[in-house]
Amino acid sequence: MSTSTAKKSKRTENAELTNRGAQRRDDLVKAALRIVVREGPSAVSLRTVAKEAAASHGLVAYYFGTRGALMVAVVEKVCGYIATTFGAIIPDLEAAASDPSRFAAVLVRYNIDHVVNHPDIGVALYEINLAAIREPELRPALLKWGKIHAALCRKAFVALGSKEPEKDYAFVLHAIGGLILGQSALPRRKFEAGIFAPAVERLVYSILR
Repeated sequence: MSTSTAKKSKRTENAELTNRGAQRRDDLVKAALRIVVREGPSAVSLRTVAKEAAASHGLVAYYFGTRGALMVAVVEKVCGYIATTFGAIIPDLEAAASDPSRFAAVLVRYNIDHVVNHPDIGVALYEINLAAIREPELRPALLKWGKIHAALCRKAFVALGSKEPEKDYAFVLHAIGGLILGQSALPRRKFEAGIFAPAVERLVYSILR
């Protein structure tokens, strides 16, 4: 085997090892996320995640070291999902900026499709925010992703007519979160058409006054 072929083979082997490691790590984060949704953040530990993932305690410790680092990875997983899915609707949001009702409808559709209809994500979002009250090490990740999410839709909010897009985004985001939290706790019939959509439309119009 030539030197160049040997080097190429080694690079391929290292890439495969890296990919397998990344997959193992992601599987552990998903296991932790399942525990967060099912039992709450306080139930997450290196041992409970190892049991949930059918892995060894040593493997979880190898990838994360501490429970705090593992919980930060959960925050990154959930917030990254929101950034990816929300980023996909930004062109629609910007295109609807001349019509506040359409703008609100895009926000409604996104939250129904990606949060209400995916209760694990909805529950996880609220759980990790609540966890940050008692676990300050989670706050930097939440702050980072909050800025990322706000930056994604800044242009759309400016085009809508918002004079303070970051503040208005935060206002709309947290109001929507409260509506969804209420629905998660006490499910109501015709939530989307009867409660959620009219409320989000009022929220959007309120920031233009």
